[in-house]
Amino acid sequence: MRTLRSLMAAVLTVVMIACLSVSAFAAYEEITYDDVSEMYGTTLSGVNTIYIKFADKLGLVPSMTDGSFNPNGLISRIDALKIAYRMLHYDYDELSEYSSTNTDFDEAEGGDISDVYMLKTYIAWAQDYQLINSEYVPDNKFEPNKAITGVEFITLLAKVMGIATNESTVEDYEAALEIVLMDSDVTVDSETINREQAAVIVARAMLYDPEYGDVNEDMYVNFSDYDISCLGTNVYGCHNTQLTVRATKQRPMGYEGVTSDVLFSNGAQVDVGADLSAFVGYQMDVVYMDKDGSGTFTQDEEIITYQMVSPWVTTVSLSDVSFESYAAIKATSSQGAIVKLQTNSLLYLNDNLWPTEDIYDLVKLAGHIEFSPNTTTKPATAIKNRPNLEFTFIQQTSAELADVVLATEWIPGKIMTVTDDYLGIYSYYDGETYVYEDNFIEMTNLVNPKAGDYVNFYLANNKMYLTEGATAYLTEYSAGIDANGNEVLNGTVGEESLSVIKHLFCQEGDNTVAGLGRRPVVAVMDSTRKSYIALEEPAATDEILIEIISATTDDDIFANVEATVVATGEKITLNDVKIANITSLKGIVDKGGIFTYYKTEGGAYYMHGVDPVEMTVIEMDDYFITEGGVKYLKTSDYVSSESKPINGEAILTIDRYNGVRAAEAVA
Repeated sequence: MRTLRSLMAAVLTVVMIACLSVSAFAAYEEITYDDVSEMYGTTLSGVNTIYIKFADKLGLVPSMTDGSFNPNGLISRIDALKIAYRMLHYDYDELSEYSSTNTDFDEAEGGDISDVYMLKTYIAWAQDYQLINSEYVPDNKFEPNKAITGVEFITLLAKVMGIATNESTVEDYEAALEIVLMDSDVTVDSETINREQAAVIVARAMLYDPEYGDVNEDMYVNFSDYDISCLGTNVYGCHNTQLTVRATKQRPMGYEGVTSDVLFSNGAQVDVGADLSAFVGYQMDVVYMDKDGSGTFTQDEEIITYQMVSPWVTTVSLSDVSFESYAAIKATSSQGAIVKLQTNSLLYLNDNLWPTEDIYDLVKLAGHIEFSPNTTTKPATAIKNRPNLEFTFIQQTSAELADVVLATEWIPGKIMTVTDDYLGIYSYYDGETYVYEDNFIEMTNLVNPKAGDYVNFYLANNKMYLTEGATAYLTEYSAGIDANGNEVLNGTVGEESLSVIKHLFCQEGDNTVAGLGRRPVVAVMDSTRKSYIALEEPAATDEILIEIISATTDDDIFANVEATVVATGEKITLNDVKIANITSLKGIVDKGGIFTYYKTEGGAYYMHGVDPVEMTVIEMDDYFITEGGVKYLKTSDYVSSESKPINGEAILTIDRYNGVRAAEAVA
């Protein structure tokens, strides 16, 4: 038996899809019936088929248990009462109130309804609601299994819709119901009503809008565009309220215990059947069913429909934010309006509560933003520069104060490894390489990513959000100090003047601004698209894994290196390798040492030491995975002498980007 809880869930499913600007008809496309199609010769029009599916989803005229609909099956009198009950009542529990109620049709009164008749409660309920009357029934015989006539069904429907009175005639009913009945071919002369006709009638009745004066079929397409006053909401005691989305299962937002569904500003936690993670901080106009008659939405009540209310939103970079007081920041939007964040505002970074780490202290951030901070209230401590922060202010109750601030911190990075299903992204913030499966990567303005591409990314909700990193190639520039004390390079790319800032928290120590020595550099535009981050000298070749044969030096400044390319076995000689450009993990630049090297466009060699590491792994097509679940992607020049996948102890040759260059099972 389909419950009315299922009915409302069905309404909700339709409405949620509609509210997301997707045709509600899509909600019915997957519903099929074995006996409702052209091949079965049914006469149903496309519109009638939609009505049938609509009535089925709402539990009004449910499909059969064998997957068919049986459109030509007749509707009995007791079937009609069950339909009326579903149209008028949300909770089946009300029927229990009639479990011991006598009816005018009881056998004790000379009727035909026994005390053990399973559906007697429907008859008692309908009589109590004056939907049926024994005065017009011969010999008190209700005959529940008798097919209902057109007159009887129209009369019942008119009472359910509230357009029938004791003084009205059947002709009055028919006139009032003409719009609802028009597609059903049901009249006062109809001897019987079949399931197809009943589905059409009750679906149109649920969608009938008295103010609209018609069946509002547009509600199929988008419920949220209308102030719904149809039977489908009025009869359930619906109310309208405005609530703010405070958290979702995708964005726990620091609320203790909120692990699923949606948490609203009034504390109600409900499942709306849709992902609203992009609308945290937004208000919703909610039409809900007030089951307890309190006039206040609670989490045990269902939402009939909702409509998002766009708040005032502005997104600015950290450089556009200033600090007004010890505990308040403000920003000026492109419209010139000022928005403020105070201590009672909700502040989140990459979908999590704003961290308490020292480097994210808002007061200390003022030391970077303010040219002359007040050292009493805003001490200008040594703060790590984070210009890739973006603040999105969401305002509700005031033209100035922000209720929610969502901060995003984009990280400059470089794609190191690409497989059929995975990407390995090197982070210039912490020197780590993050490996993510394609299904957990959201890309913007990035097509066909390949190794060597520069990107900006951030991590949230176990996903990586990735966007293209605009790059610049600088051959000429001058050093300087900006107003905040940052060491910068001032240069031009074409006609564009730019300032290159080395982020203080980037881990590439050998690429400090002072150490660039006027060599050509590649710079990557940060997320603000206002400044560039000096990353590294452009490489003429990819990094290549080599094994040292010998290394000699005459002046302790430059070395000559003979080596073997691990992937091919080729013998190579690297002359005049600057020793300062050789970074060895173990300090061994001698026979048997493993390094990667690359040559820059300026002709300089860089070498980085590689440590073979012994660990327990399982080998997959694209990667090795450890017992702790850490993935190490295989590089494009990966080599292995093993004839079968490694499962157990192995020695992995892992480069500085956590890419596996070679592997060997431990005997």
